[in-house]
Amino acid sequence: MRTAKLWEFAAMHRQPFDVIRLFLSLFQDLPPISRSMYIPGAVLLLGYPALSVLLGADHEGQAFVTAFLLALAVRIALGFEGMVLRMRTRYSPARTALLALSFAGLPLLVLAAVDAPIWCQRMQSVFYVVIGAIFLMDVLKNRNDTAASFWPDAEMRGHLPNLTRMMVVYNFAFLLLNETLIQVMDASHWLLFWAVLPVIGQMVLRAMVLTVINLDDDGQPV
Repeated sequence: MRTAKLWEFAAMHRQPFDVIRLFLSLFQDLPPISRSMYIPGAVLLLGYPALSVLLGADHEGQAFVTAFLLALAVRIALGFEGMVLRMRTRYSPARTALLALSFAGLPLLVLAAVDAPIWCQRMQSVFYVVIGAIFLMDVLKNRNDTAASFWPDAEMRGHLPNLTRMMVVYNFAFLLLNETLIQVMDASHWLLFWAVLPVIGQMVLRAMVLTVINLDDDGQPV
């Protein structure tokens, strides 16, 4: 009787363990990451020490915010075209221009008006909240419009419902990670996390997408 219960327990938890094993194994097969992803981090890691020396020890907060502002501007510029193309699949040209300029310009204007590092750290959290909320609304309304703008290829259409749910988990998981690191790390150390975040995020996202595709192909929805 006891052995039967153990087998039943193992069977119940086999699929979650298989998902985890599949997810981790996919990191071995990921394609190379674009070198452009390293550019914002390099700007930040080079700019912050240089500005700290130029502005002096009494203006470390200003050096932090200025370096972060420059790096964020580079990151936004590198991703601006892709953002516009995704928006064009859902909105009119005029509305796309307004939304794109708002998403690109508003964070920079806010940071330009402050000199507190915490605003820079929380700006990353705001990004995850906004994107995660957009995907969550799609889940609640049983639609896949946002996921379709990220993965427009025809072969991805069957995976869009699970990819939409996955993006909710992805964004809120990174939100939790960012908020945790804000609490436990010094602000200057958090800069290193932000510098490598695009690389980490891209690796995790690719592995999650491949996991969803493999599970869907096996007839096992997430």
